[in-house]
Amino acid sequence: MKTIKRETMRIKTIIQLILLLAYFNSVQSQDAINAETQDEIENLAEAFLEKTKAPGLSIAVRKNGNTIYAKGFGQANKDANIPMDTRTKLRTASVAKVITATALGVLASEGKLDFDAPIKDYVPYIPDAFSHLTTRQLAGHTAGLAHRPKGEQFKKKQYDDIRETVLLMKAPPLFEADTDYKYSTHAYNLLGAVIEGASGKSYADYMTNFIFKPLHMTHTGPENIDALTQEDAELYSIAKGKVRKAKRTNGSYKVPGAGFRSTPSDLVKMMDAYTNGMISENVVTEMFKSHQLNGGKKTFVGIGWRSAIDPFGNPVIEHAGSWHGARTVIVHYPEEDLNISLMINADCPVLIEETAHLFAQVIRNKKQTVKDMVLTNQKIMLTLETNEKREVHEGTLTMNTKTGRLKTKKKGFLSDSPILYLGSTNDYAIATSYGLLYAHLKNDTTLEGRIFNYFNRSDKNPKSETPLATIQTKG
Repeated sequence: MKTIKRETMRIKTIIQLILLLAYFNSVQSQDAINAETQDEIENLAEAFLEKTKAPGLSIAVRKNGNTIYAKGFGQANKDANIPMDTRTKLRTASVAKVITATALGVLASEGKLDFDAPIKDYVPYIPDAFSHLTTRQLAGHTAGLAHRPKGEQFKKKQYDDIRETVLLMKAPPLFEADTDYKYSTHAYNLLGAVIEGASGKSYADYMTNFIFKPLHMTHTGPENIDALTQEDAELYSIAKGKVRKAKRTNGSYKVPGAGFRSTPSDLVKMMDAYTNGMISENVVTEMFKSHQLNGGKKTFVGIGWRSAIDPFGNPVIEHAGSWHGARTVIVHYPEEDLNISLMINADCPVLIEETAHLFAQVIRNKKQTVKDMVLTNQKIMLTLETNEKREVHEGTLTMNTKTGRLKTKKKGFLSDSPILYLGSTNDYAIATSYGLLYAHLKNDTTLEGRIFNYFNRSDKNPKSETPLATIQTKG
């Protein structure tokens, strides 16, 4: 009898495991990217590299707790001919701020940190000039702190102690807290000290054992510029279409605000903390909510995170970074639990948030039947609005339904640009030296087009703003 019961229990357990596996497989299959979408992503990536001249690009996408796409393009190291790989570690630049913010959110969820308490409650050694400031003010850039400490000597030293980097900040606040907005990387060193005081552990230990390990961020950690390996991308800069090696500047003086190395795959895993309970729902709401200045003006920045609207009307939570040898972004679509990260191994004038939104669109969009747009060297007039200056250029537009090319007679960032369909009606990406720009193109009785770039802290749909350029049929 006992044998029969054991056998029955074993069979039930097997059935439950099969059902559970089937459930997870069905969830993953619903979110999986098909071959057509993969091709679209790769076409966008190739056009991006062609126009920006970036040495390499790494991309990862995660939805509902599953990484559904990750791939490297181009080169991590041009001289050594090392290709960009999903495991290649790149500088996070200022995306480090939301890595630090994630730790603040976990501590607040555990009741160990009050966003609105003066930081002297957690950091007894804090200089008097900063002791009254709060985590919310520091994380939201309304504390009045300068962006970086003055002087160059400190950049030559390897700092391993948060207290040392906190004491580099000697300039008093520039204004009274909550009266203005001033972006500050060095403010995040103070937040690193807050994490130490609230957790009772060193910043590095807390981040490793309570953030990176639980979230399986196996390729993330503070950068040591003197100990890079072949898994680390080389640092480059791009200016006027020329790619050069960037100076290997030591960033250990600002790890909590800009000094990590990571991968897009790790950055999208980090977003699980905001959906799996590591950070409580009410704390997530506080972190994503826009801060408001004393006069009532919204900053569209919460605890580190910036809020915006993409060209398709979707609310996004995001942060980008740029520093010697790096351009990075992480974008979270809260209504869909979709996350995308792009990392480039060069500092360059790429509009990286806009670029990420367009990559995301080909993934998140429910595919619509594409309306044929077949044009061969259609003569057009392109009207460009920049810096209160209006320019009109003649050119041609060629389209073969999903791909095309815009050319103008005058040299410029739109003089020879690939065009790629994004999978939704009239929505296209135009590849430029500034990255991917959103274009709304129609060809009913006549050809009409609008090209946009937009500010990345806003509650307005970019399509409601004045376009960067318009396209019309000539004649």
